[in-house]
Amino acid sequence: MFGKILVPVDLQDIEFSMNALKLALREVSESGGELHLITVLPGFGNSYVSSFLGESEHKAVVKSVAQGLSDYAVKHVGEEVKPVLKVIEGSAPEEINRYVTRAGIDLVIMRAHQRSKLNEFLLGSVSARVVERACCSVMVLKN
Repeated sequence: MFGKILVPVDLQDIEFSMNALKLALREVSESGGELHLITVLPGFGNSYVSSFLGESEHKAVVKSVAQGLSDYAVKHVGEEVKPVLKVIEGSAPEEINRYVTRAGIDLVIMRAHQRSKLNEFLLGSVSARVVERACCSVMVLKN
């Protein structure tokens, strides 16, 4: 039913996306679809952050994160599915939705953090902003 499925992965909290990944793998296996795994690095375009990181450090961080995403895929996806892996820089909800449009994603499966109302108001919710702006179906898993 869904040809291309996206699971955003937070490499700082590997377990957080595991249920979303398991559901995506089941759907991809049943439909023969394509799995996309992305992780979004915040702030490297920000002049304040870039003042602390030189070009070589920036490249090293991106390379390290890309290796981490590759290692995650090898460990948790298995050999029968070859996921499309992408490391993107910027605001997580904006970049996820931009990727959805560019890659022609049919379904995003992601977990939602359980935050207090105050934290959600102050920080916003990545999943909520993805849902409200996505041009495809979004499945948000709680717990």
